Amino acid sequence: MPRRTLTAYGALAVTDALLAATGSRRARRLTKSALMPLLAARVASTEDNDGTRTLVLAGLGMSWAGDVALLGEGEAAFAAGLGSFLAAHLCYLGALGKVRRGGVRRRPVVAAAYVAAWCVLNRLLFPRTGKLRLPVIVYGTALAAMALAALDTENPKVAAGGALFMASDSILALRTFEAATIPGGDALVMLTYTAAQALIADGLTS
Repeated sequence: MPRRTLTAYGALAVTDALLAATGSRRARRLTKSALMPLLAARVASTEDNDGTRTLVLAGLGMSWAGDVALLGEGEAAFAAGLGSFLAAHLCYLGALGKVRRGGVRRRPVVAAAYVAAWCVLNRLLFPRTGKLRLPVIVYGTALAAMALAALDTENPKVAAGGALFMASDSILALRTFEAATIPGGDALVMLTYTAAQALIADGLTS
Protein backbone atom coordinates (compact mmCIF):
# COMPACT_ATOMS: atom_id res chain seq x y z
CA MET A 1 0.00 0.00 0.00
CA PRO A 2 1.57 3.36 -1.04
CA ARG A 3 2.77 5.47 1.89
CA ARG A 4 0.39 8.34 1.10
CA THR A 5 -2.65 6.08 1.09
CA LEU A 6 -1.51 4.31 4.25
CA THR A 7 -0.93 7.65 6.00
CA ALA A 8 -4.32 9.00 4.96
CA TYR A 9 -6.08 5.83 6.01
CA GLY A 10 -4.23 5.72 9.33
CA ALA A 11 -5.06 9.34 10.08
CA LEU A 12 -8.71 8.79 9.25
CA ALA A 13 -8.81 5.64 11.37
CA VAL A 14 -7.34 7.41 14.38
CA THR A 15 -9.72 10.34 13.92
CA ASP A 16 -12.69 8.02 13.79
CA ALA A 17 -11.49 6.14 16.88
CA LEU A 18 -11.22 9.41 18.79
CA LEU A 19 -14.72 10.39 17.69
CA ALA A 20 -15.98 6.97 18.76
CA ALA A 21 -14.41 7.47 22.18
CA THR A 22 -16.23 10.77 22.61
CA GLY A 23 -19.55 9.54 21.28
CA SER A 24 -19.59 11.91 18.29
CA ARG A 25 -22.03 9.87 16.20
CA ARG A 26 -22.89 12.64 13.73
CA ALA A 27 -19.27 13.39 12.81
CA ARG A 28 -18.61 9.68 12.39
CA ARG A 29 -21.11 9.49 9.55
CA LEU A 30 -18.34 11.11 7.54
CA THR A 31 -15.22 9.50 8.99
CA LYS A 32 -16.42 5.94 9.45
CA SER A 33 -18.21 5.77 6.11
CA ALA A 34 -15.04 6.96 4.31
CA LEU A 35 -12.70 4.27 5.67
CA MET A 36 -13.50 1.30 3.44
CA PRO A 37 -13.83 3.33 0.21
CA LEU A 38 -10.30 4.63 0.83
CA LEU A 39 -8.97 1.08 1.12
CA ALA A 40 -11.04 -0.04 -1.85
CA ALA A 41 -9.53 2.68 -4.05
CA ARG A 42 -6.08 1.30 -3.32
CA VAL A 43 -7.09 -2.31 -3.90
CA ALA A 44 -8.79 -1.38 -7.18
CA SER A 45 -5.44 -0.11 -8.50
CA THR A 46 -3.75 -3.51 -8.13
CA GLU A 47 -3.66 -6.39 -10.63
CA ASP A 48 -6.21 -9.19 -10.38
CA ASN A 49 -4.85 -12.30 -12.02
CA ASP A 50 -6.83 -14.88 -10.05
CA GLY A 51 -9.93 -13.08 -8.82
CA THR A 52 -8.50 -12.26 -5.38
CA ARG A 53 -8.83 -8.51 -5.87
CA THR A 54 -12.48 -8.85 -6.85
CA LEU A 55 -13.24 -10.82 -3.70
CA VAL A 56 -11.37 -8.37 -1.49
CA LEU A 57 -13.23 -5.45 -3.06
CA ALA A 58 -16.51 -7.25 -2.44
CA GLY A 59 -15.47 -7.81 1.17
CA LEU A 60 -14.62 -4.14 1.60
CA GLY A 61 -17.93 -3.16 0.01
CA MET A 62 -19.91 -5.33 2.40
CA SER A 63 -17.80 -4.03 5.30
CA TRP A 64 -18.70 -0.49 4.26
CA ALA A 65 -22.38 -1.44 4.32
CA GLY A 66 -21.86 -2.89 7.79
CA ASP A 67 -20.07 0.23 8.99
CA VAL A 68 -22.91 2.43 7.82
CA ALA A 69 -25.55 0.15 9.34
CA LEU A 70 -23.82 0.15 12.72
CA LEU A 71 -23.91 3.93 12.81
CA GLY A 72 -27.61 3.47 13.51
CA GLU A 73 -29.10 2.41 16.81
CA GLY A 74 -31.24 -0.52 17.88
CA GLU A 75 -31.58 -4.20 17.09
CA ALA A 76 -32.46 -3.70 13.42
CA ALA A 77 -29.30 -1.69 12.76
CA PHE A 78 -27.19 -4.28 14.57
CA ALA A 79 -28.78 -7.12 12.61
CA ALA A 80 -28.14 -5.31 9.32
CA GLY A 81 -24.52 -4.74 10.28
CA LEU A 82 -24.15 -8.38 11.31
CA GLY A 83 -25.50 -9.58 7.96
CA SER A 84 -23.24 -7.26 6.00
CA PHE A 85 -20.12 -8.33 7.85
CA LEU A 86 -21.09 -11.98 7.51
CA ALA A 87 -21.12 -11.46 3.75
CA ALA A 88 -17.76 -9.68 4.00
CA HIS A 89 -16.20 -12.63 5.81
CA LEU A 90 -17.52 -15.02 3.18
CA CYS A 91 -15.81 -12.89 0.52
CA TYR A 92 -12.57 -12.90 2.49
CA LEU A 93 -12.81 -16.67 2.97
CA GLY A 94 -13.02 -17.02 -0.79
CA ALA A 95 -9.93 -14.86 -1.28
CA LEU A 96 -8.00 -16.56 1.52
CA GLY A 97 -8.77 -19.97 0.07
CA LYS A 98 -6.67 -19.06 -2.96
CA VAL A 99 -3.49 -18.60 -0.90
CA ARG A 100 -3.59 -21.44 1.64
CA ARG A 101 -0.16 -22.59 2.81
CA GLY A 102 -0.88 -24.94 5.71
CA GLY A 103 -0.23 -22.41 8.45
CA VAL A 104 -2.87 -23.92 10.74
CA ARG A 105 -1.03 -27.26 10.79
CA ARG A 106 2.23 -25.51 11.59
CA ARG A 107 0.69 -23.39 14.36
CA PRO A 108 -1.75 -25.71 16.12
CA VAL A 109 -1.48 -23.85 19.43
CA VAL A 110 -2.55 -20.55 17.83
CA ALA A 111 -5.35 -22.28 15.95
CA ALA A 112 -6.52 -23.95 19.16
CA ALA A 113 -6.51 -20.56 20.88
CA TYR A 114 -8.86 -19.20 18.21
CA VAL A 115 -11.23 -22.13 18.73
CA ALA A 116 -11.07 -21.69 22.51
CA ALA A 117 -11.80 -17.97 22.17
CA TRP A 118 -14.82 -18.78 19.99
CA CYS A 119 -16.13 -21.21 22.61
CA VAL A 120 -15.64 -18.78 25.50
CA LEU A 121 -17.22 -15.90 23.61
CA ASN A 122 -20.29 -17.91 22.68
CA ARG A 123 -20.62 -19.17 26.24
CA LEU A 124 -20.66 -15.57 27.50
CA LEU A 125 -23.04 -14.29 24.83
CA PHE A 126 -25.48 -17.21 24.65
CA PRO A 127 -27.76 -16.16 27.54
CA ARG A 128 -27.73 -12.50 26.47
CA THR A 129 -28.40 -12.46 22.73
CA GLY A 130 -32.13 -13.32 22.73
CA LYS A 131 -33.66 -13.30 19.24
CA LEU A 132 -30.22 -12.69 17.74
CA ARG A 133 -28.75 -15.84 19.30
CA LEU A 134 -28.57 -17.90 16.12
CA PRO A 135 -27.33 -15.06 13.87
CA VAL A 136 -24.64 -14.22 16.43
CA ILE A 137 -23.46 -17.84 16.58
CA VAL A 138 -23.40 -18.09 12.77
CA TYR A 139 -21.52 -14.82 12.49
CA GLY A 140 -19.02 -15.78 15.19
CA THR A 141 -18.35 -19.06 13.41
CA ALA A 142 -17.69 -17.27 10.11
CA LEU A 143 -15.41 -14.80 11.91
CA ALA A 144 -13.38 -17.57 13.55
CA ALA A 145 -13.18 -19.44 10.23
CA MET A 146 -11.86 -16.30 8.53
CA ALA A 147 -9.22 -15.81 11.25
CA LEU A 148 -8.13 -19.45 10.88
CA ALA A 149 -8.02 -19.12 7.09
CA ALA A 150 -5.88 -15.98 7.47
CA LEU A 151 -3.51 -17.92 9.74
CA ASP A 152 -3.38 -20.70 7.16
CA THR A 153 -1.93 -18.36 4.54
CA GLU A 154 1.32 -17.98 6.49
CA ASN A 155 1.32 -14.34 5.37
CA PRO A 156 2.20 -12.34 8.52
CA LYS A 157 0.10 -9.34 7.48
CA VAL A 158 -2.95 -11.40 6.64
CA ALA A 159 -2.65 -13.58 9.74
CA ALA A 160 -2.36 -10.51 11.98
CA GLY A 161 -5.36 -8.98 10.23
CA GLY A 162 -7.47 -12.05 10.91
CA ALA A 163 -6.49 -12.05 14.58
CA LEU A 164 -7.25 -8.34 14.98
CA PHE A 165 -10.61 -8.72 13.25
CA MET A 166 -11.55 -11.46 15.68
CA ALA A 167 -10.42 -9.33 18.63
CA SER A 168 -12.31 -6.27 17.39
CA ASP A 169 -15.60 -8.06 16.86
CA SER A 170 -15.27 -9.91 20.15
CA ILE A 171 -14.90 -6.63 22.04
CA LEU A 172 -17.85 -5.18 20.12
CA ALA A 173 -20.05 -8.16 20.95
CA LEU A 174 -19.11 -8.17 24.62
CA ARG A 175 -19.98 -4.50 24.90
CA THR A 176 -23.13 -4.64 22.77
CA PHE A 177 -24.65 -7.45 24.83
CA GLU A 178 -23.24 -6.12 28.12
CA ALA A 179 -21.25 -9.27 28.82
CA ALA A 180 -18.16 -7.34 29.90
CA THR A 181 -17.02 -3.81 30.73
CA ILE A 182 -14.06 -2.73 28.60
CA PRO A 183 -12.74 0.80 29.22
CA GLY A 184 -12.26 2.72 25.97
CA GLY A 185 -13.96 -0.12 24.14
CA ASP A 186 -15.45 1.93 21.29
CA ALA A 187 -12.07 3.35 20.32
CA LEU A 188 -10.38 -0.03 20.75
CA VAL A 189 -12.94 -1.68 18.48
CA MET A 190 -12.25 0.80 15.71
CA LEU A 191 -8.46 0.77 16.05
CA THR A 192 -8.28 -3.02 15.86
CA TYR A 193 -10.91 -3.17 13.11
CA THR A 194 -9.28 -0.60 10.83
CA ALA A 195 -5.86 -2.19 11.31
CA ALA A 196 -7.34 -5.60 10.50
CA GLN A 197 -8.93 -4.41 7.27
CA ALA A 198 -5.73 -2.71 6.10
CA LEU A 199 -3.57 -5.75 6.84
CA ILE A 200 -5.94 -8.17 5.10
CA ALA A 201 -6.46 -5.95 2.05
CA ASP A 202 -2.78 -5.11 1.64
CA GLY A 203 -1.59 -8.63 2.39
CA LEU A 204 -3.89 -10.22 -0.19
CA THR A 205 -3.36 -7.76 -3.02
CA SER A 206 0.19 -6.41 -2.74
